[in-house]
Amino acid sequence: MNKDVLQDLITQGEGFHLEFKESVNSDLAKEFVAFANAKGGIVLIGVEDNGNIKNKVLNNSDKSKIQTVARDCDPSIDIEIETVDDELNVVAIHIKEGLNKPYRCTGGFYMREGTSSNKRTTQEIYEMFKDAERFSFDDALCLKADFDTYFEPATLRRFFIEAKKEQILSDIDTLHNLGVLEFVDGKPIFNNAGVLFFTKEPQRFIRQSLIQCVRYKGTIKLDIEDQKDMSSDVITNVDEIFAFLRRSLDVAFKFESGKLTRTEVWEIPHSALKEAIINAIAHRDYINKGTHIQVEVFDDRVSITNFGGLAKGLSRDELGKRSAHRNPNIVDLFHRSNFIEKLGTGLLRIDSELEKAGLPKAEFEINDHWFSIIFKRKYKIVDEEQQNSFDGLNLSEQGENILSYCSETPRSRTEIFDFLQMSNETRNFNRHVLPLLNSKLIIMTLPAKPRSMNQRYITTDLGRKLLKNH
Repeated sequence: MNKDVLQDLITQGEGFHLEFKESVNSDLAKEFVAFANAKGGIVLIGVEDNGNIKNKVLNNSDKSKIQTVARDCDPSIDIEIETVDDELNVVAIHIKEGLNKPYRCTGGFYMREGTSSNKRTTQEIYEMFKDAERFSFDDALCLKADFDTYFEPATLRRFFIEAKKEQILSDIDTLHNLGVLEFVDGKPIFNNAGVLFFTKEPQRFIRQSLIQCVRYKGTIKLDIEDQKDMSSDVITNVDEIFAFLRRSLDVAFKFESGKLTRTEVWEIPHSALKEAIINAIAHRDYINKGTHIQVEVFDDRVSITNFGGLAKGLSRDELGKRSAHRNPNIVDLFHRSNFIEKLGTGLLRIDSELEKAGLPKAEFEINDHWFSIIFKRKYKIVDEEQQNSFDGLNLSEQGENILSYCSETPRSRTEIFDFLQMSNETRNFNRHVLPLLNSKLIIMTLPAKPRSMNQRYITTDLGRKLLKNH
């Protein structure tokens, strides 16, 4: 760089790509990381803020210090030192845009903005790491989760039960080998994946790990029939989600020929729901603390939503064909415990199970921030003309089966649920029989003795008329 080029730079003044420094000082590292995190730039050593040349001699010690400052950044920054003119005593330090963003110095993370180098907030740092694909939330240590206080051994035992393996090493060594625990000054510290899977109160430290389950009456978000928040360890949360879905969906029982055991048959296949729920937990963006996974049940559908959209590098067209993991540790733990496969074929399995059950393929609603998978339920509603005839009565598949079964012969409660291959429980009665009674589609043969052992139910003329029009 000659004097003319130097003078031209000084005339331009400080800007997005240019910084003046009187001498080698403690702020130099900040400028290095700011330029490396942005689009690169030049630091002129020996020039005052107003553009005057200081004309102070820079010795070899100063130049060595410049290299040390660049090397001590994290990651280290490659620089090029150019002496402009020995008489002027100005050094130009060229910093290229970094290939391993984000960079930091002892003072923190900085970004060049206009004529200044500004410190980044925690959220902005997360975004920088995400953009550079160098940050994994589940790998970050959770220093507040004291191991001795919050580790729950029962969660590790359950993990090995699901994995169908035997634990050989001590708890601490096992957790370390699972990649969920590190040692800091000799003390065991969980990372965020470890907190989610193996502590008593994950939500204390990761409040966005809460999972909200809601059962709505009808097909819109208006009247809530049931709701529950899950805030336990990951595997317990999965159990509790299915307990909620069990009382919100139709679950029948199938007895195989020649066997005494019975198999549950869910109206939406259990395996498809499980795949979607695990995906939501494994692939959500946990950096945003104000959002939760939502499991919503409507009369006509089930929706499972998580924050984060598609993982970086995965397009909508590639959904179900390729896999990209936002939280690789969480995915690995689910894989080790036999909850999922890591092959990126989960959505194909979901569609296969839905097809076997006679249901349409899952639908998706995706944008930059949210990902929803929607399962359609077998839901029937009378058309507009029939609504006028039947005061808007709607009829589920199980309701139709009950009306048909009781249309000619009075049936007991036990007979009805045996026919439906469902358990004779109050929740099933309230869900499938009681609405028919309230709508006068069936009646009791002994209305004065509703709890009589001899009670039977028979379809009314209104019920038979509605059945005929279906």
